[in-house]
Amino acid sequence: MQPSNPPPADRDTQPEHPDPAVPTALPAAFVRYAVALDAVELAWGYLHARLTAEDTVELAFLRRCDLGTDGIAFERIHRAGASVATGRTAELHAVCREIAPADEDGDGRDPERIWDYLAGCRRADHGDRTVTESRLAAGRAEFLLARAVPGRGMNWQEDSALLGTDRPEEVDAAFARGEERVGVAVIGLALTHPSPQAILPRVARTLERALAADDAGLRHQGIVALAHTARLHRTVDARCLALLRRCPRDTEADMDLWAYVPRRRLPWWLWWHRSVGRHWRAVRRRLRRRD
Repeated sequence: MQPSNPPPADRDTQPEHPDPAVPTALPAAFVRYAVALDAVELAWGYLHARLTAEDTVELAFLRRCDLGTDGIAFERIHRAGASVATGRTAELHAVCREIAPADEDGDGRDPERIWDYLAGCRRADHGDRTVTESRLAAGRAEFLLARAVPGRGMNWQEDSALLGTDRPEEVDAAFARGEERVGVAVIGLALTHPSPQAILPRVARTLERALAADDAGLRHQGIVALAHTARLHRTVDARCLALLRRCPRDTEADMDLWAYVPRRRLPWWLWWHRSVGRHWRAVRRRLRRRD
């Protein structure tokens, strides 16, 4: 399958779709968590109607953030889509054709395969039982895990890039590699991922590693990630609470758990510290001032 011809310069159109069997466009909110796209794959997906123009621009922005200064091709796509909101897509189409001029990317892979995998994932999410578990597992291993393990999906040298971490698998692989900035990525995951069930186990792993190594910096990053999770999702789990109890008090996590998580779900020791203990410490401070 070859990319469609570019639209005439005096009008903007969506890419032609000669094959009626091509799957419908996938939402960026789904794709961003499922895989770490290469620029060629993103451009190909737009040219072959696997993405709308708006979602192409959004994913280009997110991937540029993931890769920081390494995301030059994604930056080109994002800039080319500046007029998409007004219905003008000619520049975006032209740049995508430059980036994905053929059906194979720079590594000799067929970019259509990742989109077929994503379409299968989407159908499976909607109850299509014809998509087998083995097919999904093979695609996940190739298009997500194999890219996360060596760190291809993110720029691990830039904190600003890691604060946009979307995929839990990137964090797991970073722990396995012993990445120095893994705590920053966990904070990013807490800020971006929609599911606390995906976030909290990685927060717990951060705190466990920090406490075992007596690493105050990593411990604080885990505490900040837990605070963001409490604030954004209003929840916590028993494992994180047990680890938090071993940390210093009056941290960001203490305050945000108390402020955002239902009190009935909080442990007795946090209740004591935030109520009885807090008043007792205030009394002691007043007594010391009198002396």
